[in-house]
Amino acid sequence: EVLHTLRDAMDQLKLSIDSMHLPPGDVTALLANLRYRLEPRFAAMGMELQWDVDLLPIVPRLDFEAMRQLQFMLFEAFSNVLQHARATVLRVQAHAADGILIRVVDDGAGFDAQGVQGKGLVSMRQRAAALGAELRVSSQPGETVVEIVFPP
Repeated sequence: EVLHTLRDAMDQLKLSIDSMHLPPGDVTALLANLRYRLEPRFAAMGMELQWDVDLLPIVPRLDFEAMRQLQFMLFEAFSNVLQHARATVLRVQAHAADGILIRVVDDGAGFDAQGVQGKGLVSMRQRAAALGAELRVSSQPGETVVEIVFPP
């Protein structure tokens, strides 16, 4: 438990330092940075990372602080998969159509998305609202989906 907490803290520290160099609004760069930093953790846990991320348009309203909040949201989603899901596959998808859609999908145990109101989900919802995004969470055994939707 302590080792896991220390690894999370180190990952968050590295990601925070990396985020200082991200161009505002560049969600593609943010996702690439998360992949670079966290893919070894997923591999060490025996989890396959599937990456389906398009080159996304710059989101002008995401300044430095907003980019950090998005990074925290994504790190929370990834951390939940590592800690709780018992997943073997983690899929990250990001596409632009009407706005930007980021999806984090795992094949783990699932949970009661309507009933669970842990600190992580509450924090993610608050951050999404502050960014003008929508957070959608659905879960059942074999598939949990976390979506962050930025409208056009």
